[in-house]
Amino acid sequence: MALERKIQDLLARRTELSERLSNLETMRAETNQRVYSRIRGDYDDQLNDVLGKLGAEKGSLEGKVNDLTKKINELEKKHQSESDLVEELQIRARLREHDENDPTFQKDLDAATKKRNSTADELDGFRSELGDMKKVLRDVEEATQGKSAKSPKAKPAEDNDSLDELDLDDDLDLDDADDGDDDSVKCPSCSHINPPQKLFCEECGAALDEEENIDDEFDLLDDGDLDL
Repeated sequence: MALERKIQDLLARRTELSERLSNLETMRAETNQRVYSRIRGDYDDQLNDVLGKLGAEKGSLEGKVNDLTKKINELEKKHQSESDLVEELQIRARLREHDENDPTFQKDLDAATKKRNSTADELDGFRSELGDMKKVLRDVEEATQGKSAKSPKAKPAEDNDSLDELDLDDDLDLDDADDGDDDSVKCPSCSHINPPQKLFCEECGAALDEEENIDDEFDLLDDGDLDL
């Protein structure tokens, strides 16, 4: 139990330092920056020291949890065997193999029952202790997550602006790529841009080769025909 008390003291110290840091943060605006930094650094160092000790004790506590779990498993098997013996004696008496009023039989039954109950009480104590250990272990794991007491630095605002500019440039490049699609077909009637291989406009239904047909008709008329 000494280990659990030591860990509990460390957990209490961690809570105390965390609360002091939180209260110091609320006083930051009205505190000299040099004084704030000095106090903050002191508390950070103390808190990191506590977290380091908790991390070191965590391994010892995990070992105790494993050992106690094995002991409980062994006692459970022992309790099961002792319970079976008590039940067996009772069944044999009901089958009149033993005389329930026989002092020797009663002595054997009482001894078996006493051993079973003693093991059950021992099991209850170890199970309770294991539950307490696991709770402390969860507290340690929660307390040591992240390890460092110092908060991560905020990302500079200009970095976000740079990202926005990059995103905007990417959008512009995509738009330019769409406009420069040589395979698309522009409708001569409504100017809708249609996918390649379309014969009729998706928007208005006009023939997409209308202009080409007109040009072809004029191409059929050569200079000789005009002279005639």
